[in-house]
Amino acid sequence: MNGVDVDDRSKQRQYRFHTATTRVTPTIATTATTTTITATTTTTTTIATTAAAITATTTSPIIRIQGLPKSNGCDEKRGILRSLSFQFSRSLNRGKRRIADVFDSSDEAEQQGAFGLRGCKPNRLELAIFFVLKECFLVYYKVSEKKIFEKTRRMNLHPKGIVPLVGCSVVAGQDHGHKNCLLITHTQFKSAIIVCAPDSKVQESWLTALRDATKISYKNTTSWEKLVEELESRGVLLSEEKKMYEEKLLAEAQARREEHSRYLCLERAKDELERERERLIRMTKKLKDDLQSQTFFNSELKITNETKRTLEQEKISLNAKTEHLVSNMQSLNLEKTKIEEQVSTIIREREKFLLENQNLSTATCQLKNRLMEIETKTNCILAEKERVEAMLRLNEKKTNDLEKEREYYNSQTMELLNSLKEVSEQRDITEAELKDEVMARIGAEKQLQAAEKALEHLETALKLTGAQMSELQEHIMPDVHKLREFFEQCAEISKMDANRPIIMRNAIHARRSLRRNKTRVRGSIRRKLAPAITMQSTFTTGCDNTEMPNPEEPIPKIEPNSLMHL
Repeated sequence: MNGVDVDDRSKQRQYRFHTATTRVTPTIATTATTTTITATTTTTTTIATTAAAITATTTSPIIRIQGLPKSNGCDEKRGILRSLSFQFSRSLNRGKRRIADVFDSSDEAEQQGAFGLRGCKPNRLELAIFFVLKECFLVYYKVSEKKIFEKTRRMNLHPKGIVPLVGCSVVAGQDHGHKNCLLITHTQFKSAIIVCAPDSKVQESWLTALRDATKISYKNTTSWEKLVEELESRGVLLSEEKKMYEEKLLAEAQARREEHSRYLCLERAKDELERERERLIRMTKKLKDDLQSQTFFNSELKITNETKRTLEQEKISLNAKTEHLVSNMQSLNLEKTKIEEQVSTIIREREKFLLENQNLSTATCQLKNRLMEIETKTNCILAEKERVEAMLRLNEKKTNDLEKEREYYNSQTMELLNSLKEVSEQRDITEAELKDEVMARIGAEKQLQAAEKALEHLETALKLTGAQMSELQEHIMPDVHKLREFFEQCAEISKMDANRPIIMRNAIHARRSLRRNKTRVRGSIRRKLAPAITMQSTFTTGCDNTEMPNPEEPIPKIEPNSLMHL
């Protein structure tokens, strides 16, 4: 290990130690010194900046120095000593540069501690030395400098010696019973410097500090400065490239914004076109629905026209029937006059043949039997009259039901087109005709009552007559048969008239039920009319039961469906 002596006394001490290997015996260091490892801010090293405020309590290690090299003032300095003398030479800057400029501007030390140093002779007393580690230099002072350093925390610029650590290797080892030792070696050192620590923690702290100090050199600082300059130039290039890329990115972003705005415009146009398309679809659908409804209404109009024509035909047939009934009534009136004349003649003849009544007892019995038959027939006629009246009442009920249905249909047909009004008007016409027919039936009933009265008169006249029964049978029986046929025809006509509105209503219901199946509205109407239809069926069944009071009656029964053939 080479040392740079500051004063002559240190040079003499190194010369004496060079002749013989001196061992520095360990001195018992009872006092522990507190060392603070702090990171010094230097512009030339990276290691000093990375170390951050490390505080440790260390015991002063014991140092063994073996084979220090000669250091004569006139000897030539080589290697690391030459570089150190070059750094500390005052003739470089011709007195302008100070020794303090070599050190860092900060006064903090990386490591400090007191060491014992023994001379070359074995009986020489040990010397206590205070070491301070500053960057890449291990500086040592007297022990008295320790107190001053602890107070001021500043390094003295006049140390006893300096050990440079640039390029040195620091290894942990053992030496003569000391386990925690540190060996500092260099190629230019003749022997290694052995540092003994009291424990492993102090050894580790000094080992890391010394190894970090060996890495600090002027070459590293210059290379680091070059690296920093290269990084700065590269940073400038990167910043320029960054600006260029930013400009490109801004241009691309602007282009993307324009493209996005165009895309949004296209999206809006697409949405508008889609809405227009939906509107056109709805319009076409609505037009199709209107067309379908128009076709449906046209079909309804056709059906109503057909029903109108059928009703007109029925009206014509009813008019013909009424004319026929009028002619029949006239013929009945003629027959009635004839009967009255015959009755008057019979009365006159009865007065003539009162005397012959006793001889004609058998004939009277026959006449009585015949009269009984006539009475039974008149009873049948009366029953038929009652049945006709019941049918008339049923027809009145049915007309009332038809009026209610007409009101319901009017309320429903108001929702349809105006073309359906003709059906309601035609229905009113048919109802008026039905009322006329009812009035005609009432007139027929009156005529029937008159005929009944005439029959009663005839019966009384027959009871009074006792003779000439054969002539009476010849003259009266044809008239009675004619009356019977007339009453049968009246009953048939009344049945047909009573069943006609039912048949017409059933036909209308059948026709409308087909239409109701097409739409939901008419389906609901059909559900509402179902109870009315059931009531009508019960009425028809009741009417059938009332129409046949006497099953043995020879009058033929007219079915309601037979009128459909008309």
